Amino acid sequence: MSWLVEGAATRDDLLALHPALAADHHRLMDEVWQASVDPRILELCRLRMATILGNQVAWSEPRSVAAVAAGVDESLVASLASWSTDPGFDAATRVCLGLAEQYVIDVHGITDTQVAEVEGHLGPNGVITLTTALAAWEITHRFDNAFLDTTSTGAS
Repeated sequence: MSWLVEGAATRDDLLALHPALAADHHRLMDEVWQASVDPRILELCRLRMATILGNQVAWSEPRSVAAVAAGVDESLVASLASWSTDPGFDAATRVCLGLAEQYVIDVHGITDTQVAEVEGHLGPNGVITLTTALAAWEITHRFDNAFLDTTSTGAS
């Protein structure tokens, strides 16, 4: 439950207070999920960022349909904390998760080498899609943390 508006329990409840902003937010998220980046990578980055930022609300949301179709399952999600050494994560996923972590921890610390590694796996359009997604998810996770009860659901 949000302290901002009585009865607002979800992000969508709060975004509904500003319909144009809500529409833009949903349009951006739709574009990200329909772009050329493997939705499995996108979902894993979204959840990894949620973990670092302490947003358990994100963990309780349904997995992206596109990500599930691309191979995300709960066993892979459960091993997300060990992504850097777990053989279930391929090279492309690892470099993207590394960038996602760096984005949250210190965006100014992102190196040209990191971006080049991501570009080597996703191409230039993929870099733009991924970094746009990372920016949107960071804002979304922080929004949830500021305005919603983020302690009532479990996250890994």
